[in-house]
Amino acid sequence: MRAAVLRHTGGPDVVGVEEIARPRPGPGEVLVRVAACGLCGHDQADRAGLLRIPLPAVLGHEIAGFVVETGEATSRFAPGDRVAGKQFATCGRCACCTGADELRCPERAFTYGGFAEYVVLRESSLLPVPEHVDLTSAAVVACAVGTGLQALRGVARLRAGESVLVTGAGGGLGLHGVQVAAALGARVVALTGDPGKADRLRDLGADEVVIAGSTAWQAVLAATEGRGADVVLDNTGHPDVFSHAFRGLADRGRYVLTGQVGSQPLRLHPAFLFAKDATLAGSGSTPMSTFVDALGMVADGRVTPLVTRYALDDIGRAFTDLDERRVVGRAVLVPTTGGPS
Repeated sequence: MRAAVLRHTGGPDVVGVEEIARPRPGPGEVLVRVAACGLCGHDQADRAGLLRIPLPAVLGHEIAGFVVETGEATSRFAPGDRVAGKQFATCGRCACCTGADELRCPERAFTYGGFAEYVVLRESSLLPVPEHVDLTSAAVVACAVGTGLQALRGVARLRAGESVLVTGAGGGLGLHGVQVAAALGARVVALTGDPGKADRLRDLGADEVVIAGSTAWQAVLAATEGRGADVVLDNTGHPDVFSHAFRGLADRGRYVLTGQVGSQPLRLHPAFLFAKDATLAGSGSTPMSTFVDALGMVADGRVTPLVTRYALDDIGRAFTDLDERRVVGRAVLVPTTGGPS
């Protein structure tokens, strides 16, 4: 089969398409023919060597496609089924998994292998995709949609009518986070560095759009009638963004980080945190219950995945566009076309 293989780390051109052996599913696993696989910041970090994964490697964790073959001890899927996976797999048996805390599963393993024509995935990490949902859209649900849903609902405990500031609103997480926040009934303030994306953000559900700059925090306060945002969904983790977004947080507000752009640390005096009586938290991934609900939001039209498609052979261009922030929504590789085979 053809796969985009990372043999050494570096820039966008270090990933090359090669012929490698097609994998076989083991117990509890299924072989999936990849219809689509998204690229995100995690893939950029892996490619650049920031996360130090074993090489050679086939990256890709935002996967949707068709089941081709099932291994032993599988029961939920059959060949031909349309499926989408989440960012990680778990054992499904331990106290964490059975107690709805699968993010703490001791056997939790990040998903790799989606930048290829076929990939083996644990059955427990997959959901069936409704026939009316495009597989290219389904591929990005767990990461691009589920991440924001988990941060807002699972961590921040967002309530309808509250205000949410979404940072990095024009990016792959932000464009979907704006939609999720609006679907949950929030008043949404979108913070972006690109004025050209303002109209798109309003179309997606933003009530106000703030352009990054020296007075951004004041604009956030003005957009929330001086109170500040009840919740900040920070998809950037960048010091410059953090300084404005935290100043724009309301008293007793909840600030949730979902990502980091660059390697600079955040700086915060503890006094600023307890003066607001604020909560600062992180949200690391998407549990299965959130994945189910995120796919439901896409299926019923409350959230529309935004994707830019690339052929497998164009993976270098996809990474370049991602690095240079030219991608609208999520970059998605399409390794194969047609139905199950």
